[in-house]
Amino acid sequence: MQPVKFRSSICKIAEACGYAHVVSVSDFEILDEELNKAKLRKELSLIEVKCSIGARADLGRPTTALKNKEKFVQYLNNEIK
Repeated sequence: MQPVKFRSSICKIAEACGYAHVVSVSDFEILDEELNKAKLRKELSLIEVKCSIGARADLGRPTTALKNKEKFVQYLNNEIK
């Protein structure tokens, strides 16, 4: 599946749907800060992560979507406190 460029603002849609906190980030430091804040906030939050097109040549690919989910949940549980 190819990435899709949205013409609508994801953040505006989330706000209209009742998200209490909505933020858009484009670098790792701010993403880490916002993930920490979202975990502490205990309310509906949306973090839009903007990233550039392309990838490193040595970037490995996950073998399954489940492995992706498990690693992300592990990161959230262990790294963000």
